[in-house]
Amino acid sequence: MSEKQSIKTPPVASLRSLRIASQQTLEGVAETVSELLGQKVSRGTLSAIETGVRGASVQMLDALAVAYGLHPGDLYVLDYAPRSSRVHKEVV
Repeated sequence: MSEKQSIKTPPVASLRSLRIASQQTLEGVAETVSELLGQKVSRGTLSAIETGVRGASVQMLDALAVAYGLHPGDLYVLDYAPRSSRVHKEVV
């Protein structure tokens, strides 16, 4: 695999745009995701995931998909990495 092919990219549709399109607030999504995962998810955590500062587990992506009215698995991008990871790899 060439270096260019191994570069990780974010999802085509941002999680923030999906949240806005579904007319939800960070607080509302945090509440829904918390219920689906059975653990507290903060507004700050969701904000960090939306901006790419923090990554998300498969379980979190599934819960976000359901919160946005999508099907579990709809948010998977096989080569996604948080922005901070991409920057770190490019600098090193």
